[in-house]
Amino acid sequence: MNKGTIIRNERQSDYFEVENLVRESFWNVYRPGCTEHYVLRCYRDNPDFIPELDFVMEEEGRLIGQVMFSKAELLLPDGTSVPSWTFGPIGIHPDYKRKGYGLRLLNYALGKAREMGVGFLCMEGNIAFYKHAGFELASQYGIHYHDMPSDEEVPFFLAQELIPGWLRANGVEKATYCPPKGYFVAGENPEAFQQYEDGFPPKEKLRLPGQLTYDGVMETSRIILRPWRDSDAPVLYKWASDPDVGPRAGWAPHQSVEESLEVIRTVFCDATNTWAIELKEIGEAIGAMGYGPSCDCKLPARGGEPLIGYWIAKPYWNKGICTEALGLMIEHIRYLTDIKSLISGHFADNPASGRVMEKCGFIPTGETVIDETQYQGRDHPIRVLRLELR
Repeated sequence: MNKGTIIRNERQSDYFEVENLVRESFWNVYRPGCTEHYVLRCYRDNPDFIPELDFVMEEEGRLIGQVMFSKAELLLPDGTSVPSWTFGPIGIHPDYKRKGYGLRLLNYALGKAREMGVGFLCMEGNIAFYKHAGFELASQYGIHYHDMPSDEEVPFFLAQELIPGWLRANGVEKATYCPPKGYFVAGENPEAFQQYEDGFPPKEKLRLPGQLTYDGVMETSRIILRPWRDSDAPVLYKWASDPDVGPRAGWAPHQSVEESLEVIRTVFCDATNTWAIELKEIGEAIGAMGYGPSCDCKLPARGGEPLIGYWIAKPYWNKGICTEALGLMIEHIRYLTDIKSLISGHFADNPASGRVMEKCGFIPTGETVIDETQYQGRDHPIRVLRLELR
């Protein structure tokens, strides 16, 4: 990162340039087009806005990033509330993304917020990025999202206790997060938003693979990638008990619905990187898609390089569904994470899996052998493939 990088408070003379920066940063990322620049425009006049925590980042005199903070509140079970805080939008110009600028800006802003007495932050975002700044799922703190069931773990709802012990000191054991109303201004005033948007250079709105809606869902015209649910256990067992499915992917067939439910709760539980493949035509899960740490995968992975995996029910083999799902997940990773490469492998006697990877850009890098005696009775040669993302 260049020595000419500075972080300072936003000035009134920066307003339009910063709004255009935010528009460039968020355009077609989470949805076709974006509204974050309008949220920022309107929020500067909101009483919850915290001007002391409204920052921009410059690189050799060019504005390349911004972040703003706002007041919010936590509603306690007894009906009372305590103050809380949030931040966003936080935007980095596309030319400077995935180079460490966003994390540097966020860490600087979090430090300033802590100095001002900001004790607890809630926000909506991708944990794959925000975990690097100390954020966790808000459910770990007993905080649930305002329009979700109180016992549901929401994969995009994150939190951090900036001042250790702040929640306990303020009598918070369980609470509901109430986001600032100003964050929904574009939806509440669509005509005003459109008039504002017309003041910017035209840009094409695109529905892109990897766009993530706020319920953790990605989709194409044929399939949906969504978080697994406990209610999926019977259909998971139906497909995962097939002896022709699991062993091809490296796991033993399921023996009961209870085992499938346990897999959903322990293996498929991270909704930020593990999805059910749902076929829209029938409205049920027919397979799984995901990525995770490669440290125990017995493949020649680089340090921190995630391993991808997938499977699909036998009636849906050779229909292009796995290729479609893998492409969707790859675009999600490319757009919304800083992951630089992916590794995977397939048994040498399952070449169809390799064809799926190669259609999505994976390149063969060699072979290895793993011991799968627990249900195969012999060692298995593995063909290794890698996909470079950056």
